Amino acid sequence: MRKYFLGNHRYMSYFGLGVLFLLFFAEIKYASPYAASWDQVDFALALDRYDLLAMQPHFPGYPYFILGGMLVHAFVENPAKALSIFNVFMLWSASIPMFLLAKKYGAKEVAWLITVLIQSASYVVLISSQPMSEGTALSVLWWYVWAVERAREHKTWRSHLLALFFFGLLLGIRLSYVPFVVALFFLWYEDWKEHRSLHRLFGFVLVATAFQLVWVMGVALTEGSISGFLKLALSFTNGHFQEWGGTVSSDDGSLWQRMIRFLFYNVIWVGIANRSVVLLVLYGWMFISSVRSINRFPRLFLAAACAYALWALFAQNIDKPRHIIPLVHFALFYVSFHYLARNESPYRRLFISGVVIVQLVVGIAHIREQALQLPATYQLAYDLQKKDESFVLYTWEEARVLDYLGVAFPYQEALNFSFFLQHRANYQHAKIYLTDHVVQGFRAQGVPLAGHLRKIKTYYSSTLADPVYGNITLYEWID
Repeated sequence: MRKYFLGNHRYMSYFGLGVLFLLFFAEIKYASPYAASWDQVDFALALDRYDLLAMQPHFPGYPYFILGGMLVHAFVENPAKALSIFNVFMLWSASIPMFLLAKKYGAKEVAWLITVLIQSASYVVLISSQPMSEGTALSVLWWYVWAVERAREHKTWRSHLLALFFFGLLLGIRLSYVPFVVALFFLWYEDWKEHRSLHRLFGFVLVATAFQLVWVMGVALTEGSISGFLKLALSFTNGHFQEWGGTVSSDDGSLWQRMIRFLFYNVIWVGIANRSVVLLVLYGWMFISSVRSINRFPRLFLAAACAYALWALFAQNIDKPRHIIPLVHFALFYVSFHYLARNESPYRRLFISGVVIVQLVVGIAHIREQALQLPATYQLAYDLQKKDESFVLYTWEEARVLDYLGVAFPYQEALNFSFFLQHRANYQHAKIYLTDHVVQGFRAQGVPLAGHLRKIKTYYSSTLADPVYGNITLYEWID
């Protein structure tokens, strides 16, 4: 084994390519066909009619992601599945910059092994098989990092333009990846030290702005005017940071609690270990074994990751771990590279190969479950659709999925108790149903609910795929 497999670069390449093709086949086969959350419905509806005012999709529009989904939608009828498949194709393409970066940083013998370890990361595989923009954005992020490193090496205008192009593409797919602009700042600082040219620096900034304006102006024109687009932007930004976005400003918990949840639950337990004790132990051993290795990574790589980590901690929804997937990929790249720094040890390659296989099994199991099991929101809709009795359902974000499914029964989004009391007066002779998120919202408003609720049923699906609406409990209101 030492001579004919672990020590043979060609056989390691065959192993890496084999894992990538197996993973690609599984991700295509089990790409999620469901738009099971508010955001996923926004994206799915946008493939048939692009309208930000109708939240198809929501601000900032994600034009490049929607365009890619439309191209796949021409061949795949289900819009949610079309977006999921587009994610798979895009993320699979990121194997190229991953491999090139691994070689560039000195891991030539094990570049494929590092690549497949990152690509098989179970939680990222799960999130990327959903109709959300994370998978595509993560792919372009890798191409952007590679382009920045290439610009640092070649120092030509053409190489700089390529990095700026990918950054424009990145923000046109997912605006929340804007902290990675730090990599450009480092690149420009190094260029300034060498050329001391304000004209050259101004040219870079001008081109970077132009690449951003391509998608911003395109989206603004779909709204009819720049002013309308700006009003929509301000409204969305205010809601995200002050009301429903789950940011630090709208979080009732302490900053310390938020930091602990972010690092140990979102990043390590969910993102890296995928809630698997086996993977947690394996990665723990890798980290311990690699802490003494020499750091060969450029500062811009680590600085960009730290900038995004702060952004994800303070400005993203802490209840949705999917926001941390760039940190997961970067962490695995960093740890695996340092773990394999001693290339003469074939047993480390064997260990990494074992981790890849475990991740592959865990990841495929999760995406298969996601594709074959109805989401809790769908179960709720289909179950109530069968009822012959007169009733009305009060929900939170589940209402968006009910819109998408076109259910025939009456339902209403109820965010506060006073609205609920007024609206239910229209259904004097009907049963009143509420989801657990409505109930939790009423309790948070200080409403006494003792004696008014009767539990009907709980609908279960994957809380890893959807931590907020993975499980839904239905209650009946009793006067």
